[in-house]
Amino acid sequence: MGSINRFDLDGIKRRFNISNFIETGTWKGDAIAIALNTSFRNIISIEIVPDLAEKAKARFDQHKEVKIIAGDSETVLSKELPSVSGNCLFWLDAHFPGADEGIKGYDEEENDWLRLPLENELNAIRTCRTVNADVIIIDDLRIYEEGVYEKGNAPMDTLPKSIRNLDFLYLNFNETHHIIKSYKDEGYILVFPKLLISEEELKDFQFYNS
Repeated sequence: MGSINRFDLDGIKRRFNISNFIETGTWKGDAIAIALNTSFRNIISIEIVPDLAEKAKARFDQHKEVKIIAGDSETVLSKELPSVSGNCLFWLDAHFPGADEGIKGYDEEENDWLRLPLENELNAIRTCRTVNADVIIIDDLRIYEEGVYEKGNAPMDTLPKSIRNLDFLYLNFNETHHIIKSYKDEGYILVFPKLLISEEELKDFQFYNS
């Protein structure tokens, strides 16, 4: 399991003039806490497991800038994104709902679109946003391809039932964004807008926490 704390959120927020932090897969709300420390104007977190969503709401009920929504990430994104103004940082981490909490096994959810919602999430973002200035960080690259990950390749019971690839990511974002793969932890994908940073500038941009 990766962490958004791997990345310099404050530096990313400033460099890309980001107002909104949008997360899929709330779990205990730790990413929300990190986002609060970065002073985003709005924080939206989506959790498909109702009990986890309610616990997170209780944890952050004093923070008016935080909105936690129970539901599947594709549906909620499609509903919420049209009304979001300003640049967004998306943290997409909604795979294997309930597994880290022990509510379900990693291979127990039969619906692959709920078990691994990334493709549908990206389609919703592309459809509902003028995304040319948004940043996307995706957790668990190793689900989609093998590599030299710090924590090894993915166990067999976590793999997609269909063909493993990221064609859907490149189809949606290759023209407008730089796509970077990181093999830290279980792997990350970082998607930065070409409109706001050139390939040369990106080489010198320090997006990891030191």
